Amino acid sequence: MADLELPVDRAGLLLVELQNDIVHESNIGKRGFRGVLAAQIQKRNVLPKVKGLIDAAHRAGVPVGYVNYARKPDFPRPRTVLHRRTAVEPTLIEGTWGAATHDAVTPQPRDFVFTRCVGVDGSYGTQLYPVLRMLRRDALVICGVSTNLAVEGIVRASVNRGFEMFVVEDCCASYPDEWHEFSIKNIMPLLATVTSAEAVRAALGS
Repeated sequence: MADLELPVDRAGLLLVELQNDIVHESNIGKRGFRGVLAAQIQKRNVLPKVKGLIDAAHRAGVPVGYVNYARKPDFPRPRTVLHRRTAVEPTLIEGTWGAATHDAVTPQPRDFVFTRCVGVDGSYGTQLYPVLRMLRRDALVICGVSTNLAVEGIVRASVNRGFEMFVVEDCCASYPDEWHEFSIKNIMPLLATVTSAEAVRAALGS
């Protein structure tokens, strides 16, 4: 396989919704989206691989951004099937443990955290793009959950704004597997370079 052609001097690493209420292992076995997504994250060994990407990015001087979701308990929810199904119990509430990033990949002071309270597209309603423009970073390496929703949404929005995208397949997850695979095989290759954690680490270290 050819080496990944990643323009490191223009690169930024984005981690999407790796928050406790979604990916923490204590959720495994619980009903709803948090249980199945946490199980997928563990099955695919996502968090250790993401930690490796963070470390490689820091060593290479590549900015790391966290794209999170957090809301207030009584904040209105959109009238969608997705939001109805995830409203069984309060999750991702601002200021709670559940809304915090998993300890395995927690942000450092040098990193950027972009938090929104509306929208499925994680870039909506945050300072993500202004910050990236200020940093002169327009080649974005992205990973997180869910592949076919928040991650794919940011890929689409970023391409619309002229960014070059790199999707780290083995650092993304969705449920069921078929949803992840459909996005990775049919949607992402049209908009981004689909790659692996190993390839990104190699490119960042070269």
